[in-house]
Amino acid sequence: MGKPIIGILSSRSDIPIPGGQIISIEYANIAYCQAVVRAGGTPILLPVMSEQDLAEQMFSLCDGMLFPGGVDVDPRFYGEAPDPMIGTIDSNMDRFWLHALQFAQARRLPVLGICRGMQLVNVGLGGSLYQDLARRGVPSYLHSQKQNRDYLMHEVQIQPGSRLGALLGEEPVYTNTIHHQCVKAVGKGLKLVAQTGDGVPEALESEDGQIMLVQWHPEALLEAEPRMRRLFEDLIHRCKGEKQ
Repeated sequence: MGKPIIGILSSRSDIPIPGGQIISIEYANIAYCQAVVRAGGTPILLPVMSEQDLAEQMFSLCDGMLFPGGVDVDPRFYGEAPDPMIGTIDSNMDRFWLHALQFAQARRLPVLGICRGMQLVNVGLGGSLYQDLARRGVPSYLHSQKQNRDYLMHEVQIQPGSRLGALLGEEPVYTNTIHHQCVKAVGKGLKLVAQTGDGVPEALESEDGQIMLVQWHPEALLEAEPRMRRLFEDLIHRCKGEKQ
């Protein structure tokens, strides 16, 4: 096959333009696109669609999907009322992303989820989230760093024998950290394979190898921590049916 096509789920925002007008945009951080290209894939943006037939027509173009970072997941999708500490949410975007996950599962498309992407996929598989780290009831490290996104902020401990461990090595690795929520209950078919010393889940993966999820932002660490390139390379290998 040629270069695998990786669908990157878009985010939405309203931005001001000259003249005082507001326009709505669909976007993805260019770092995700660059990471996919460097790994040997072809990125395409999947804009939010409410029409299911149009959405599935887009999804059918993909060999794999990347669920990127973004705003908080609407807690209605894991059966909770909104906490005062929750951030921006977009339930229509959540529905589109959940539809993409259902499509990926049905077609056995490889999935890589990052930050919000990890949280959304976990929710889509029946898991839940802490709406803010303060709600864990135990002290947490700093998980929303003030430094640039390529700064290696905290240590993550990886479970021996995991797919993630095979990719990155089983020794602890330093990552960036840019989130205020985290996984609470782990979704069906997923297992916890990495966490920080304060017990915050940092990576999940599926037993069958279809899904890899990380809480940090590897797309911003391709130079600072070159091992992070392997997460994107692994996605491409999985799309080709290859083993690393």
